[in-house]
Amino acid sequence: MRAIVLMVAALSATASAQFWREAETKALAEPFKGITADGSLVPGLFAVQSTGVSTAPVKAAAEVWLAALSPEQRKSASFAMNDDEWRKWMNINGYVRQGVSFRDMDDRQRTLAFTLMRAGLSAKGFKLSRDIMHLNARLGDLALRPEEYGDDLYWLTVMGTPSLTEPWGWQLDGHHLIVNYVVIGDQVVMTPTFVGSEPIRATAGPYAGTEILQSEQDKGLALIKALDDSQRAKAIFRTAKDKNDNQTEAFKDNAVVPQLGLNAMAMTPEQRTQFMDLIAAFVGIGNDGHAAVKMREVMAHLDKTTFAWA
Repeated sequence: MRAIVLMVAALSATASAQFWREAETKALAEPFKGITADGSLVPGLFAVQSTGVSTAPVKAAAEVWLAALSPEQRKSASFAMNDDEWRKWMNINGYVRQGVSFRDMDDRQRTLAFTLMRAGLSAKGFKLSRDIMHLNARLGDLALRPEEYGDDLYWLTVMGTPSLTEPWGWQLDGHHLIVNYVVIGDQVVMTPTFVGSEPIRATAGPYAGTEILQSEQDKGLALIKALDDSQRAKAIFRTAKDKNDNQTEAFKDNAVVPQLGLNAMAMTPEQRTQFMDLIAAFVGIGNDGHAAVKMREVMAHLDKTTFAWA
């Protein structure tokens, strides 16, 4: 029976890989535009500008990690800044990924890879990332497929040459954990970022007690409860969430996502404070300095920002 199950799993993985190869080819044939609310770009929405927050630590960490790789690994992990690798990420398994995986690194290389993540992320963001990786290993235990789900099946790549002046960046790609980290001088753009897990908590095994996104969930629930009836009627766009209708995910670079929900300016000051705290819970995945910069950008566009609930 186990042999039959393993054979079926192998066939399923092959079909999945073929499906995502075709999806990738189709998506990359479209010129990159970006996510919009109605198909039209908003010119000048965000500016390329100095932030005053140094990117020297993440530059140094990337250089040290690259130097620790073998020539073959370095070739696998290195891409041009304008390479389509930026668009080749996948939030589920069954996808052929680029770069060097933690599974294929030695202990020193792995430590330096984590140092790169720590340099780019906040303490909270790094812990969340590691917890997602650990829960992926737990999924491998539950599914009896450790070769397919593991805490080391995450790949790192570097685009461009780490620099304090020229654009470059790094990408972490794996099941339920995606970080695209673009550096332009002392400015950081950390998108798309995808965080999640299934299961969301481990109740047994070596990572028992690990759970993710509970604070974020609680903050969202607290905000919807804080609204009055008329506000809630605007915020709730669907009363049941009974299917996987992801608005954005892998290969949806140009998704059109209509803006729904309650405008921040229609909230009371107390509700708006809760809303900002909810946004900060996700923005805070990035390191503290650049997260503060991003929150100032959020504040600058608060009159066009909405809270929606399904």
